[in-house]
Amino acid sequence: MVRHLSRLALIVLTTLPLMAFRMPAAEEVREKLLYDVRGAFVTARPSVSQGLVIATDMLVDEAIRSTVRSTMLPRTIISVRIDETSQTPLIVGSRHGAKVTVKVISLASGEPIAEGAFKASIFLLDGGEANKELAEEIADRIAGEFRLNGAPRPTVASALFP
Repeated sequence: MVRHLSRLALIVLTTLPLMAFRMPAAEEVREKLLYDVRGAFVTARPSVSQGLVIATDMLVDEAIRSTVRSTMLPRTIISVRIDETSQTPLIVGSRHGAKVTVKVISLASGEPIAEGAFKASIFLLDGGEANKELAEEIADRIAGEFRLNGAPRPTVASALFP
């Protein structure tokens, strides 16, 4: 009998701390650190096509201008640097890629508060529109990360299912 009571007490004592632990509900998932992006500038090395830099700058600025925040957030600007681009010929078409570094700079202090890097790549059968397509890929990635309201680009799925 004493053995049974001691087991019961041990179970109760071990479950009490676990009962205090609670997983957050799906609605309570914390949002990523979000900023009120007020502007952006795109730079690149001299070896990077100027058409890619200009197209990326225009698309990112368009996404920033179309974004309206309902809550007060830290005001920032972003610096986008296209470090390098590459083109890999394939049997059919080619793959175009870019390495991009993004810095978030506070307007209040002028100090960088976040930095990240990513690679963007696209596959094209014809390389004529490579700069435009790669710029759209880079701008879409930036708009997604900073939750900017850029106009969504038409895709095959949106063309098939309006």
